[in-house]
Amino acid sequence: MEPPVNTEKLDEHLKEVVHALHGAVSWAMSHQKEPDLVDKAIHDCEEILGVIMEGKVDDWVN
Repeated sequence: MEPPVNTEKLDEHLKEVVHALHGAVSWAMSHQKEPDLVDKAIHDCEEILGVIMEGKVDDWVN
């Protein structure tokens, strides 16, 4: 596997992903007594992580 050409774009994308995950978890924690909202946040995190695990790096940097 060759490293992506534009590592700065990749770093920026992954930074945005981490911020999105952090935001979803923080939001869920502040709504602990509302199971539907927590479930939505968990689903959002699963979706974000699913995209990352697909590993289509070229899509992220182009």
